[in-house]
Amino acid sequence: MRLKLIPLQIIICITFLVSCTDNLNFDNINLELEPEFTSPLVFFELDQRDFLDENDQEITVMSDITIFRILDNTVLKDNLVELAIDFEIENGFDRSFLVDFVFLDEDENITYNIDDFSINAGDLDYSSTRSIVIETSPEFLNSTKVRVDVVLSPSSTMLNPDIEKIFKFRSSGTFYLKFLI
Repeated sequence: MRLKLIPLQIIICITFLVSCTDNLNFDNINLELEPEFTSPLVFFELDQRDFLDENDQEITVMSDITIFRILDNTVLKDNLVELAIDFEIENGFDRSFLVDFVFLDEDENITYNIDDFSINAGDLDYSSTRSIVIETSPEFLNSTKVRVDVVLSPSSTMLNPDIEKIFKFRSSGTFYLKFLI
């Protein structure tokens, strides 16, 4: 039995020693990495009291500007291909809302405006995804702030601050990057 294995071992060794080899050239390697990561963007909760002034008169527009510094990172900024923004909204109000989500530069000029979306009264499970493709919207890369406007639809009934109604807004961004090495 041992005699039969020795020729087999010799054949395997000779095969490895005379096999074809070529010099490797690491200068011509083209490596493409496409990582992605998700990060929260803007989230808040509003109740009926937030839409009433001190005289219990309705405020029809709630607006807030949030700092958006993620693009301060030059590696991310230089390699960003697309941003997909996921919105999740719970509207516990008996009224509809219109939401405007706008990216602004340092001087509050609009760099990208996501189409308004309407949230129906009582919709507790609204979700939507909007994408920004950098190739078609390069001015987005100058964004440093996000403005969210929540517009209360008109109604014949006034809001009652004694009845608790909540409007929850959550957004997150999935950043798609591309590195060529």
